[in-house]
Amino acid sequence: MELSARKRKILGILVEHYIHTAEPVSSAEIKELYDEEISSATIRSELAALEELGYLIQPHVSSGRIPTEQAYKLYVEAVLAGEKKEIVVAGVRDYLDRKIVEIEDVVRNTARVISDATNYTSIIVIKNTDEIRIREVKIVEVDVGRALVVIITDSGVIKDNIIEIPVNMGSGYVTAANNVVNDLFAGRTLKEIKSSQTDIEAEMMQYHDIFDKIVMLLEEYASGRHNKVFVEGTSKMFRHPEFSEIDNARDFIRLLDEKERLSDLMKTDDEIELSVRIGRSDGLDGNCALVTARYSIGGTEIGNAGVIGPVRMDYDKVVRVLHYIQKEFNGEDREKEKGNGEIKRREQK
Repeated sequence: MELSARKRKILGILVEHYIHTAEPVSSAEIKELYDEEISSATIRSELAALEELGYLIQPHVSSGRIPTEQAYKLYVEAVLAGEKKEIVVAGVRDYLDRKIVEIEDVVRNTARVISDATNYTSIIVIKNTDEIRIREVKIVEVDVGRALVVIITDSGVIKDNIIEIPVNMGSGYVTAANNVVNDLFAGRTLKEIKSSQTDIEAEMMQYHDIFDKIVMLLEEYASGRHNKVFVEGTSKMFRHPEFSEIDNARDFIRLLDEKERLSDLMKTDDEIELSVRIGRSDGLDGNCALVTARYSIGGTEIGNAGVIGPVRMDYDKVVRVLHYIQKEFNGEDREKEKGNGEIKRREQK
């Protein structure tokens, strides 16, 4: 049934008030928050109708009403369809503005920033790194028999490590090995390198030792691994009254432990900018909701960032935070600022 504009407005007011108070909402509170003249009798009538339609429940006869999962889903539709108010989240751009960044370092810190900005638990999933394309491998001799290897992809650094190298091979050995490795690795995905490993080894027998160690680093990072899941702010969930109930708390902890299931829940359809799952009907136990966004670094899709909180989460704020993070990772704001700077310089001339 299509709700009237008044029913939608009353429901929106009730959901937002409940999000911020976690207390059943009375008709008197709605009347106070309603920005037009409306009678108490009309509000009570509309609330009764919304309850009958499954959008509200009344915990006790004498209490106010609280939203159902169905009400939150309708509310989220309005949030996603509405204009996204700008929100600035400090701490993300510092990591992304570096010329070379460690992907996992960025992810961990971004997860922490999202959790702090929303006051909920944040989750970031990095896609299977087999598909990440290598841009360059740097090999730098740091000591006799030791070299630093830095593997740079189209989205940043994925691995750096000290490896042992043969001694007494001459001053040009590391430079030559570096050139050969880049000729063979640059432009390939980790998956392609692993699948053609035999052919590559035949081309660089004299650098076999270095090759083996670099492949070992790649395999350690990617071979046989599924999506990586990073979680920050787990304890923040227990500040919300819903999780003082032992069943909800237990279900939430179990969900965070089931990394493969969590990774599946974080997936979004290609056409969907933000995905919202609410409650048991969307596969979530323990009075939980999950908002997820895809993100890219340097134009390459890396994975998904999301926020998990109570069904009574502040969806508007969460959507704005994730939208900002999305734009920062995609470089939209930095490109815009760069363009504006060029325009100003031209005007000054």
